[in-house]
Amino acid sequence: MAFWRGTSLFSSSTPHTTTTNDKTNNQETIERLCDRLQSAVRIDDRRDALRNLKGFSKKCKLEVATQGMLLLANILQGDRTDLELIQLALETLSNVMTYEADNQDEQPNLPQDINIQFTELFIKNKEHVHAALDLIEEIDFNIRRTAIKFLSILLTNCTKLLQDIILESGPMGVSKLVDLLQDEREVIRNDTLLLLQILTRSNANIQKIVAFENGFERLFEILISEGGSDGGVIVEDCLSVLLNLLKTNPSNQSYFRESSFIRRLVECFALNSIGNKNWLKQKETNIHLFLQIIRTLVSPTNSNQNIVACQRTISQCGLLHRLCVMLTISTIPPDVLAEAINTIGEIIRGHAENQQFFGSVMNTTGESPQPVLLSLLYIMVAGEKQLFTLRIAILYCFQCYLCKNDYGKAMIVQTLLPQTENASNQYTLGHLLIVGFLSKDIVAAWCSNVALAHLIIDNQQLKEAVLKVVLAIDQSQLNPKSLMEISIDLLENSSSSFHTRVAILSFLCTWLSNCQLAVQTFLSIPNSISYLISQICSQSVTEDREVLIQSLCSFAFGLCLVFNNNQVSTYSTESLERIIKKRIGVDLFQEKLELLSKSDCYAKALQKPQLTFSKSNDMVLDYEFSRLYKILEGSITRLLTTRTNDDPTKSPDQSAAMLAQYTNLLQQQSQQINAYQNQEKQFLEERNFYQQKIFELEQSLQEIREQHTSLKRSSEQNQNPDDGLKSLCEQQQMELEYLRNMMAYQQQQYYYLTQPVENGIEQLNVNHDDNQTVKNEQQNHIQEQAALNVRISELQEKINAFDEQCKTQNDEIARLQLENNILQEKLTNEKRKVSILESLQGQIQEVIDQKAHLNNEYEKLNAVHQKNIREQNELLLLCSTYENQLRQCRNVIQSAGLTVPKFLFEMDDAL
Repeated sequence: MAFWRGTSLFSSSTPHTTTTNDKTNNQETIERLCDRLQSAVRIDDRRDALRNLKGFSKKCKLEVATQGMLLLANILQGDRTDLELIQLALETLSNVMTYEADNQDEQPNLPQDINIQFTELFIKNKEHVHAALDLIEEIDFNIRRTAIKFLSILLTNCTKLLQDIILESGPMGVSKLVDLLQDEREVIRNDTLLLLQILTRSNANIQKIVAFENGFERLFEILISEGGSDGGVIVEDCLSVLLNLLKTNPSNQSYFRESSFIRRLVECFALNSIGNKNWLKQKETNIHLFLQIIRTLVSPTNSNQNIVACQRTISQCGLLHRLCVMLTISTIPPDVLAEAINTIGEIIRGHAENQQFFGSVMNTTGESPQPVLLSLLYIMVAGEKQLFTLRIAILYCFQCYLCKNDYGKAMIVQTLLPQTENASNQYTLGHLLIVGFLSKDIVAAWCSNVALAHLIIDNQQLKEAVLKVVLAIDQSQLNPKSLMEISIDLLENSSSSFHTRVAILSFLCTWLSNCQLAVQTFLSIPNSISYLISQICSQSVTEDREVLIQSLCSFAFGLCLVFNNNQVSTYSTESLERIIKKRIGVDLFQEKLELLSKSDCYAKALQKPQLTFSKSNDMVLDYEFSRLYKILEGSITRLLTTRTNDDPTKSPDQSAAMLAQYTNLLQQQSQQINAYQNQEKQFLEERNFYQQKIFELEQSLQEIREQHTSLKRSSEQNQNPDDGLKSLCEQQQMELEYLRNMMAYQQQQYYYLTQPVENGIEQLNVNHDDNQTVKNEQQNHIQEQAALNVRISELQEKINAFDEQCKTQNDEIARLQLENNILQEKLTNEKRKVSILESLQGQIQEVIDQKAHLNNEYEKLNAVHQKNIREQNELLLLCSTYENQLRQCRNVIQSAGLTVPKFLFEMDDAL
């Protein structure tokens, strides 16, 4: 070509000089190509220039981008007749927006984010993106596919910015992309799936638009056509898009459930293929994504109403049964089995019917049938060679089985208690937990301790029942010890690992919380308190792990202080306080106690209930214990501070004043509840008013639909259909449907809006319990003083009379608390209604404004349509007049005996 420059083969320049000359020549060549592309008249010249510019777009990326990006963007916005030129422009821009540092064809020594910089420069003008979006409507295969790939590159480089620009183009911009899933050309459809994976990532608005544009239906059609879970990478792409649409999007989850798409998951989950021995890597990936979709629907982070509805639907459609059958198939890969167990756990979590069903599932693959739960627990306890994530998944599933399952907890605790000789030979869940508790395998020991903690958490009766568990420390069955005594022995054993000690301390703290009898038993065990003191006061601790042990010991010591019933005289409440003040130090004790809340493992465990450990070193704390620590740590600190600053003895008048104070608080709560009830009546009236408004708006929408239908028929008769009006009316219908779904979604969120009120009342109750504990401890102190001063009999009688008075006041407070709980539930219901009305008010106003706007647009389009009809009638009349004049002219020429020109006949035929 004329604009290429070469160097002499016999040049004596150095390599550096040659490189510099080549760079200069390339810059000049690119500049000439850009000039030719801009100024050439012949279309072939422009194509040749752009084709050569594309050849430089990788090895001279910087020069092509700086000199030619604007020209290339103008081509996309320009004439659409030259499709080859547009395709070359898209391919050149794609090369500029991608950068592979390891590729030898790429320009060297460029920043790693050069592609992001070029993308930001290109999308700075939003019209460039809109032009690329318009190109996907082209029927031409090459143009459509190249445009999809180019948009995918832009989204990959600047996801958030591109998502916002596409949203600004209106719902129809996203709708265009969803419609591409129906393209009969599989290559186009597959590239669209890759585009939607990026587009729907972490953007709730785009996710909702895709869902309401029949995105779920399109994806399921592809899933079934590609073979479901046995399909290839296309199935993986579909499932990835589905997962994006459902994750952290309650509105889409509700729509997915209500549209019966959960039942369609069963069609893609064939058991006959799951039982195959040979599992391809692609199949494992597909099953993983299927299970993640199910877990997204029942995740504990969702609203409780949505979780329960999805759990019920999954059970009714038979999906839970299929997942349970998977547990009995031995050919399933361990990582897939672990994910299936996690999924089952979240399906049954807190759902009584599903928990009962899971508990009844039997494993019939062995010599004798046994419950699946027993088989899984055996793997957790004795499966040292099993996959670590599998054992952790079993623990999480067991935790979910125990969640809100008091009956299941009681049955398992019953197996821990001493049995008859025949019953003790049976293989039970309780026996497995004890085996794991005593195991030297850190995974088995940690999991068993956490499982035991979940077995008794928030249940005082079960905590007292477990106190009766006794174990023989050797085969001679002599000198049996209680479970709590063995726990102390394991803590004092120097060979116990860090994870074992952490798990045992977590179990003990759960046991001691809110259980005075457990605290009494713990204090009566020799060396129990001395072990805690030695750990707290240890000055040689430098490792972060041992610091956590100290903090857990401080927490256990604090629980003994809070829930002490003073039945062990050696370690009464005052004795423990003296130990803290004189042997440990109040400041040091509080410092050790707070260390746990500052640790990373505590912060991670408190984020969500799921166990997401990847290796055994991650096993430290779980969610339930972290939640327990968060609740009680403040109570320990407040109690210690109060008793340190205040006089240890208080008179009966002071205690009576304390009771009067809490009585006043309960009265204030009752007054607040009455006020909320009055507000609720007003909001009910407003709700009825807004419901009437919604009904009127729906009637208006129906009228607009009827007007649109009538106008469409009229347009068809005149052979001049108004596509713009039709598109606008369809868009109006879609947006109003979207608003109604958003209103339904807002109603589902009422639970979260009432939490501050519930937390406030709960905090009052917690403070009351703390101060009540202080009062009881003061009474015990008065009793001890009276025992030492036997000679003062009259004072003893007054103290006894005061005790009777306190009991009466305690009964009255308990009655008031019960009434307060009842009123609290009523208040919660009323606040939910209030939150619904507040959200409806804003939505209704938006609908009214939108309707007014659409009515104005409709009137404008109707006026334009009527004007077009009038102009068409006038044009037909003019054509009729012109035809008569031509006919008269032809008759005049024929009457004159002249030859009629040929063009007159042609014009007559045309008319």
